[in-house]
Amino acid sequence: MTPSKIVEFGENLFLVEGPLVQTWGVRFPTRMIVVRLTSGQLWINSPVEVSPETLATVLSWGEPAYFVAPTRLHVWRLVSWHQRFPQAEIWAAPQIPKAFRNLPFAGQLGDTPSPAWSNDLEQRVFRGNILIEEVFFYHRHSRSLILADFIQNYPPVPGHPINSLLKRWAGVVAPNGGVPIDIRMTFWHRQAARNSLRAILAWDFVNVIIAHGDCVHTYGRHFFERAFAWLQD
Repeated sequence: MTPSKIVEFGENLFLVEGPLVQTWGVRFPTRMIVVRLTSGQLWINSPVEVSPETLATVLSWGEPAYFVAPTRLHVWRLVSWHQRFPQAEIWAAPQIPKAFRNLPFAGQLGDTPSPAWSNDLEQRVFRGNILIEEVFFYHRHSRSLILADFIQNYPPVPGHPINSLLKRWAGVVAPNGGVPIDIRMTFWHRQAARNSLRAILAWDFVNVIIAHGDCVHTYGRHFFERAFAWLQD
C-alpha cells in the first residue's frame, strides 16, 4: 500500500486521503480528519486504511485517543483502528448499524461535545432526514466546518462521462457541489432540519472540510449556504 496524501489544513488539523470505496456500483474517495487536541491526543474522524509509513506519520502527531463516525455509513471504518488501538474511545452518531453494535462505544454523539474535545471542537446533529443523521463539527482554531456525507463536491473525471453525468445530475460536481439529490429528497422533517442548519450557521466558519470530494477554503461559508439554499426556501 502506497503512502497516503496528507494535507495540513490548519494548525493541528490534518487531512489524510484514503482508498476508494464502492457503494451501489459507484466509487467514492475517502478521507479522514485528524485533530491534535490541546491535550496533545488525537481525535480522528472517519479513519481510513493507511500504509505503515502513513501510520507512522500520524503517530508522530500524537496518541490516537478518540475515533469518531459522524454518520452510520462511517461506523465500519472504526473497526480496524479499534483493533490497532483498543485503548482509544470510539464514538458514533445515532443510528448505529446492528452489525457494529458489539463495538465498545464510549458514547453516542449528540449536540454537546465530550469534555475530552470541547476545548477544540463544537458539534451538532443535523436532524430532519428520515434515513440518516449526520454530526457536524466545528474546529474553532482553524474556523473549519467538518462534514461527512451531507455535502459532496467531486471534481469531474476525464474519460468517465457516465459517472460525471450521474454526479452532475445529483448536484455534487465541483466547484459547485452540494447536498446529493437522494439526501435532499429524504429530508421530510423540514423544520427540524432548518433548526439544525440555523445552529450550524451560528458557528464562525470560513473553511469547509468535505469527506467526499474537494474541500473549500476561505469562501466555505458561501459554499455551505448555497448548498443548503433549497432548505431555506
